[in-house]
Amino acid sequence: MSRLDLTGTPVAPGVGVGVVRVVVEPGMGPKAERHLARKDVESAIERLDQAMAAAVKGLESIQTATAAELGIQDAAIYGAQIAVIHDPTALKEIRQSIREDLLVPESAVQALLERLTGHFEALEGGDIKNWAADLRDPWFAVLRELSDADIQLTQETDETVILVAEELAPSLVTRLPRQQVAGILCARGGRFSHGAVVARSFGIPAVTGLEGVHLKAKEGERCVVFGEDARALLGARASEVKSAQKKSTEHAQVQKVLSSQAQEKGRLGCGHPVSIFANIESPRDLEMFDRNSVAGVGLFRTEFAYMERPAFPSLQEQEDLYLQVLRGFSGKPVVFRTLDVGGDKPLRYFKMPKEANPAMGWRGLRLSLEWKDLFLVQVQALLQANAISATVDGGIARVMLPMVTTVEELREAKTLLSDTLGKAFQEIEFGIMVEVPAAAMALKDMVKEVDFVSVGTNDLAQYLFAVDRDNPWVANLYQPYHPALLRTLRYIAKTCQRAGVPSSVCGEMAGHRAGALFLAGAGFDGLSMAPPFVGEIKALLRETDFESLRILSSEAALCTTSGESFGMLRAEADRAWAEVLEKSMGGRP
Repeated sequence: MSRLDLTGTPVAPGVGVGVVRVVVEPGMGPKAERHLARKDVESAIERLDQAMAAAVKGLESIQTATAAELGIQDAAIYGAQIAVIHDPTALKEIRQSIREDLLVPESAVQALLERLTGHFEALEGGDIKNWAADLRDPWFAVLRELSDADIQLTQETDETVILVAEELAPSLVTRLPRQQVAGILCARGGRFSHGAVVARSFGIPAVTGLEGVHLKAKEGERCVVFGEDARALLGARASEVKSAQKKSTEHAQVQKVLSSQAQEKGRLGCGHPVSIFANIESPRDLEMFDRNSVAGVGLFRTEFAYMERPAFPSLQEQEDLYLQVLRGFSGKPVVFRTLDVGGDKPLRYFKMPKEANPAMGWRGLRLSLEWKDLFLVQVQALLQANAISATVDGGIARVMLPMVTTVEELREAKTLLSDTLGKAFQEIEFGIMVEVPAAAMALKDMVKEVDFVSVGTNDLAQYLFAVDRDNPWVANLYQPYHPALLRTLRYIAKTCQRAGVPSSVCGEMAGHRAGALFLAGAGFDGLSMAPPFVGEIKALLRETDFESLRILSSEAALCTTSGESFGMLRAEADRAWAEVLEKSMGGRP
């Protein structure tokens, strides 16, 4: 077999070795139209409905399994896919193709896919085209049901598999048992697409941007994936496979060493403290990581307790849930973000107004101040859980408001809670999440009203650049390392320092190597991240010192472009990470 050495775009880190399985969706590529007799139209519509129901059932099963392993937030991707299948406009178009054009259901769905593909291909910008997978993927599930097409590993082999496909779609990641998937290679797929998010969450090395890889790869050939280097070897030689397997083993060894050191306090090499917290969303998360490795919870997303229920949770249900979380963090702070639904997190039992731009609409604190009863019940449940926690050596609850925009609404919320809940609220630590640029600019006034500040870098970047990060047409403008955002973050940290108010970051940037170094140098007191990144970020920070990071942070913020600032930060992150690897592999403490 010929050997190919390909380079693309990095999506998920790690080294994977396995045999190639090429995944060809039944709806990809041109197909001849097939027609039916008019007398068969109704039976064709019935077959379509059955296929759609089966596809939805399959997606619901994947959603449940993903929620159990990764949490509800990652699983919500599959809920969005179900919504795509239920889209009345698309359904009307498919049924019209069957009734009027007399197309068989497969051809009718194929026609929809071709229209979607043509629409995205006509647009400029690779990031825009890459998002097409998220819209097409659910209809591929319907086509698989119509054609009974799917991939299965033969029972006779225990070999791991490298999945190769044209598009990195969410369903691709879950088509086979996770332990059998060693890597993923795709021709198309954005780094921030839903498929990429799921691959990273599952820890599967993945590379996209490999032009024609689904046509070049040969079924059953040996393949090596280097996720971090965005490199793939098709038809890998025996020596290359052996070397990659060694690297994979070394990677596992490094992770084991980092895990053993994770209980050390968060600090820089010079001793400067940087507290490391966990972002979680469910009591189930408590069993998935070492709670002794973190200084507490920097963000508990309470909305997922609402999203997984058929109706609003009662006061008692909320109290029980919050207490369950607090019991897992003896003497440590647990920051509970109050209800933040709306936008990309709707409640199926709560009808919200239709908005042209929900990402910038009625959500977070804005909703809480309108629906005061919901707000008060939630905070009351938190206060009651905190009071009980104090008697059982549990954690210490903190209340944090999301989507704060003005000082006026912050004061309105404080007055409402204080007047209604009294002394219990006045004694609990109370803070805000800074994710709206107006709040960042008004922070000098806001810090006088709160006990702590946490920054949501995901939404702050979205609003700073006027970019809906879920909108493929402007996804390329979502730049988390742009100097404009870095300067804003430095201003937030300095404002909090001057006021003597603790500050932390709970957005994705905190769990990235380059981001963590910048934030520590900017002066944030704590970083909160998904638990899998805790050991890595702690080890990385120990290879630095505050003065060097302070200078690095300042210089990165003075750059002109995102590429310049990120390049500077990544170079230092690579240097520090090389030190981590050397010490981990060399056995030095």
